[in-house]
Amino acid sequence: MKKKLVSILLCAVMAVTALTGCGSADPEEEAKSKAAAEGSAGKEATGTDGIFTYAIGGDTGNTLNPLTADDRWGLMTCHLLYAPAYYIYPDGTVDYILAESMEASEDGLTYTMKLKDGLKWSDGEALNAEDVAFTYDSINAETENLYIDGKPIQVEAVDDTTVKFTLPSVSASVTEILSSEISILPKHIFEEKNTFDVNMLEEEVVGSGPYVLEEYKTGQYLKFKKNSDYANGEAKIDTIVYRIIESNDTATLALQNGEIDAWIGLPDMLDPYQDNDSFNITNYSEGRVSYMRLNPMTENMKDKSYREGILQAMNRDEIMLAAYTDSDFYELCYSFLPVTNGFYTEDVEKWDQDLDKAKELTANGSKSLKLCYVEEDAVQTNQALTIQAELKEIGIQVELVGMNQAAYMKVAYDNSNTEYDIFLGGYVMGVDPDMYSMLFVSTKDNMINYNNKEIDELFAKGNATLDEAERKDIYTEVQKKVAEEAVFYPFGCNLRTLVTSARVEGIEDAQLVPIYTFGDLSKLELK
Repeated sequence: MKKKLVSILLCAVMAVTALTGCGSADPEEEAKSKAAAEGSAGKEATGTDGIFTYAIGGDTGNTLNPLTADDRWGLMTCHLLYAPAYYIYPDGTVDYILAESMEASEDGLTYTMKLKDGLKWSDGEALNAEDVAFTYDSINAETENLYIDGKPIQVEAVDDTTVKFTLPSVSASVTEILSSEISILPKHIFEEKNTFDVNMLEEEVVGSGPYVLEEYKTGQYLKFKKNSDYANGEAKIDTIVYRIIESNDTATLALQNGEIDAWIGLPDMLDPYQDNDSFNITNYSEGRVSYMRLNPMTENMKDKSYREGILQAMNRDEIMLAAYTDSDFYELCYSFLPVTNGFYTEDVEKWDQDLDKAKELTANGSKSLKLCYVEEDAVQTNQALTIQAELKEIGIQVELVGMNQAAYMKVAYDNSNTEYDIFLGGYVMGVDPDMYSMLFVSTKDNMINYNNKEIDELFAKGNATLDEAERKDIYTEVQKKVAEEAVFYPFGCNLRTLVTSARVEGIEDAQLVPIYTFGDLSKLELK
């Protein structure tokens, strides 16, 4: 079956290429023309001393919401403009940014944060504990992601540089909960606005990150200049440009032509950079899990036996190989936790491919499904085509619906959506296993959109104990329960490949991290 599927997939890809390449006899020449057209916007801000230009695969949109941003491009932008109190790297190292310390009481119910002296917002106003308390209180007003046992963490500004966090009960993950993707926000800006939306075309973005926004051109680029008041020291590069290039063909040509300095490359597009002194290739893990989820809100997916049949038609190795072309760039994964997580287990229902069983279980169900994915993502495109081919083998036709990132986020995280039966996705959630509760717990984000009281209770129990062995047993049980529900199907964990021009230095100091690429862009340098 594998040869047949590869053949089907290649034909499908060729068909897509033929359609998109219509009117151009040479695809490479077409890509060059497109690169020239896209490169004209903000071209004066590329390949220049003191300017680092990074190709990003999608637009943030005119409106940035630093409180609710959850897509990669929005989070990358927030990471430049705003600063967290502290950041926890994947290896557990804590980088204190606005805070200088975070200490727990002996009973584990009170945490005291001390801020650095002399902090400033980019508009010159003082940054103090009131801003920190305002940020966490605002999060608690919007979501229960900072709740423990159904109750919020209480936050108090004790004085200008001291913040006290009072927990309703012990939480093993609290230090990570209080740092994960949380940008400290200026109270004097947002308190009177009654919204956290910032129009980047019309408003000054006031933050405390390593950079401030200088210019945003819709669909073209975001340009940032360094913030001289950044708490961790003034950045070494004067200007950062996020240039929006959705086509990987266009991006790779822009990098080779010296129009950009960095790009996230695909395994099958790395040949021009191999053994080339003008470029550096760095592979790293984000702990990212690539997955498919079945939407139980649709009539087609309400029946658990039918969902089991859909999963038994899948071959995760074929899906990942289609996406990354080489098994060296991925590792198969059978749980919602990445394989690098210390709590990960493979002692779960794997739903190994069994076509006869799949046909039997889906015999009385729908023969037509709709799959939603991000169309500018070549990885998801190839995954979608492979899934379509695999389900065709058991007599199910799949309509593929590609969307841009913004449109996808809107429908994928609408928990009342009944239009799409299958969604493709990927996530990076953090170190502690409780961080993954946001995927499944009904009172949190519930990104997978499946309510199960037993799973809710297990996550709560796992976070309520500090005993590592007990936690291990609990999260093993959670992983088993999630797999058995036949709603969530992980494919694997992939490596991410950063390709940079040789003039880029300081990558080790800036540290490659999940989502943002660079942990601290202020430490990046140019020759």
